[in-house]
Amino acid sequence: MVTKCFQCGSSTVKKFITAENWWGNSLALVENVPAWVCENCGEQYFDAEVVKELDKMKDKQLKAKRFIQVPVYGFGQTVSK
Repeated sequence: MVTKCFQCGSSTVKKFITAENWWGNSLALVENVPAWVCENCGEQYFDAEVVKELDKMKDKQLKAKRFIQVPVYGFGQTVSK
């Protein structure tokens, strides 16, 4: 249990979040993951059991609930009109 943020020192609260995971070259989102979230800066912390379960998930042949498309931009890209 993480009660204080290591980044800013503020308190954390238990929330269920969507975690972003890179599994090889693929980005996977996992919903409803329990995490400790800083009330000030939003930094997220996971208990060891949660991290172990996320690691197990990447090795399983899970069926995705749904798929989404995400736009990709280049840093410094100029605005097109």
